[in-house]
Amino acid sequence: MTAFRVVAYNDLHSEDAVVADVLNRVCGLPLADAVALTRQINLAGQATVGLAETRADAEVIAARMIGFGLRPVIERNTP
Repeated sequence: MTAFRVVAYNDLHSEDAVVADVLNRVCGLPLADAVALTRQINLAGQATVGLAETRADAEVIAARMIGFGLRPVIERNTP
């Protein structure tokens, strides 16, 4: 099981197309999944967009997202 997850929260500022593009390009998600997660972020207020075995790996994902103007949070992944 992965120890950490990267969570994107709805910031009410980022355009949906930008969020989906970042999830696709940065998190490596297929475009359809990126669009679906973007909808989930809008509706539920958050979505897990990445999983990592180490905090350092999660920080790399988060840092790349921050570079595109998003503000992800790293959380411990609980079963």
